[in-house]
Amino acid sequence: MNRAYNDNKEYTEAMAGLKFSDEAKARMVQNLLDAQEQAADNVVPMPRARKRRLPRIAAVGVAAAVVLTVGASATGVFRSAGEAFQGMFGPTADTEIIDKIGRPVGASDTDNGVTVTADAIIGDKYHYAVTYSIAKVDGTAFDIDLTNTVGDGVLPLTFGEEDTSLSGYYGGTHGGSYFYDADPADNAIQYVETREVSDGEVRGHTVRAKFTDLCVFDDEMNRSVIAEGCWSFKFNLDFEDTSVSLPAGQTFDLNGMTATIDEISLSPLALRVDYTVDSEVQWDENAQSGKQSEHDSEQMHKYFDSVQILVNKADGTSIDMSYAGGSISPEDGKTVCQKGDIFSEIVALEDVESVTVQGVEIPVQQ
Repeated sequence: MNRAYNDNKEYTEAMAGLKFSDEAKARMVQNLLDAQEQAADNVVPMPRARKRRLPRIAAVGVAAAVVLTVGASATGVFRSAGEAFQGMFGPTADTEIIDKIGRPVGASDTDNGVTVTADAIIGDKYHYAVTYSIAKVDGTAFDIDLTNTVGDGVLPLTFGEEDTSLSGYYGGTHGGSYFYDADPADNAIQYVETREVSDGEVRGHTVRAKFTDLCVFDDEMNRSVIAEGCWSFKFNLDFEDTSVSLPAGQTFDLNGMTATIDEISLSPLALRVDYTVDSEVQWDENAQSGKQSEHDSEQMHKYFDSVQILVNKADGTSIDMSYAGGSISPEDGKTVCQKGDIFSEIVALEDVESVTVQGVEIPVQQ
């Protein structure tokens, strides 16, 4: 269920063949893209001297949660990190690894008969993911058709307002989020948020977030409130960072320019590659606010989109991370880029042989 930057194709394909009309699906995708472009931490047009965030496409709704309480989940059953993240990584996910690096949380808030609970967190040096449960206190289900998804099990839900921040962190982030139903037999629905930070490390910060009004979209993209409320709480990003740094300093050709790999951070959860290009990206200073011009699209392809990144496993398969999100920052005649994402599966490091960046293969030392 993980979503990646520039993954319009994957998300559109996931929408195909389901109960929404083609017109409704197209409107939903466009609304999601428009909303993502307008997000404060995902600005698209920027003056040349500023850093550009390259967001991953979120499914329906972008946010996370936040008043500190600790206890059971919204369903009343405390779940381990491995159990909580099975909906994100699948029932065959390596729960032993998840339980090692992830942590159950249990922070929650209840308003107007609805409880929102942060079930568990998982993370590494630059990334984190949070799973939440949302349920009515009286045990009844929400008035929505759980079979009417927008593809890949994603429910057409959003919050009226969301405000998520990391206490003490003032840099940029990119990521995605979505709703799904982990267990049709209970009355809870689940919400997942993934984030990568650009200007520091994740661990040690406190997540402070706020949700209002759970809403559902119909096939005409009309939004209606199915649960009024305001839920807020906070919790610490406390997990085991198992990321490793691969050898850096290699150079590669990038559309006639020379790029140098500055850092590669790999964990069972995610990958990030930092590289610097010996040419400065030129943004369209006259681009319409909130819109990406054709010129800027070409620049993003030249410096960012065209960089192929593969995680090569011992069994001969590879995970393609070429469409990961990140950032582009023009600096003193050069361009500093960060490209990374959370995997759609948990990857044991001993199963990874190498990482390939634009044809340059970097071995993973076991």
